Amino acid sequence: LDGRPSSYNPKTNTVRAGRDEVRVYPGAIYALRSLRNDSMFKDTLVAAASSTTHADYAMACLSMFEVEPGVKLNEVIKYYEIYPKNKTRHFKKLKEKTGINFNECLFFDDCTWGDNCRIVEQGCPGVVTMKTPHGMTVENWKQGLEKFYEKNTN
Repeated sequence: LDGRPSSYNPKTNTVRAGRDEVRVYPGAIYALRSLRNDSMFKDTLVAAASSTTHADYAMACLSMFEVEPGVKLNEVIKYYEIYPKNKTRHFKKLKEKTGINFNECLFFDDCTWGDNCRIVEQGCPGVVTMKTPHGMTVENWKQGLEKFYEKNTN
């Protein structure tokens, strides 16, 4: 980002960070609304893992973005591993914090410069992964849920 996140625009659900305008992918908003409102997910824990070098910027954005009017992202996401390390480390720390086994985790990743999904699958056996190289879409969310269901019912 060009600078520290400084303002939120509720009309566009964007955060201004210097000259940059940060957005949340529509599929991510859809997924977070589902996790918040669908009784099927009432016991689901939501976490964020990022290897950004600006954890403070990421946390500022999470406190500004809205999933629904008046509901901030950081009210839906309860666990964070945001620091410049690999996803295997993030998942191992999340497992320690939550007590959740890897086979109970579903990971969506939009990284296009590396294969975090493969790294997580190898380092944290059981995690179900879903690549979203063009950003999280509603279809990605549904495909990820199907993949998770299939893996955990066989």
